[in-house]
Amino acid sequence: MQSESAVANPGLVRLFGQAEAGEAVSLTGIRGRASKQLSQFAALAQQQLADRAITIPPALSLVSCPECELVLESQHPQADAIRAWLSGNSAIAKKFKEVEVLFEIVRAAEHPGVVFPEESCLHIGLTSAGPVAYFEDHSCSPEGS
Repeated sequence: MQSESAVANPGLVRLFGQAEAGEAVSLTGIRGRASKQLSQFAALAQQQLADRAITIPPALSLVSCPECELVLESQHPQADAIRAWLSGNSAIAKKFKEVEVLFEIVRAAEHPGVVFPEESCLHIGLTSAGPVAYFEDHSCSPEGS
């Protein structure tokens, strides 16, 4: 009987491709997919921002937590325009969640058995040098930033 980790899960196969016979999906493969999705998110966001004449730099930091929508966390001279862009932008919210899920999988695989606090949220920084993603404790304020 195969171990559970070696069983081909159709969802994982769709995300990461078919693993070799008897092997589980590698952490390297998951990291690669997370990095690719982060780059795709950044490209989509930067295109939509450019369409609205919103500039980077300065960098901007986006965060999403279970109790709040995707929000701008950093200071930016065009903050109001960025908040308007985020409001109801389902394409950006969906792509952010795809990145978040992959980074959650990486984090869980890197720290097996660790239970992370609910206020630990994914942050994505959009910079002129490229995107960055990291987890940090965050509490949503009534204003969403």
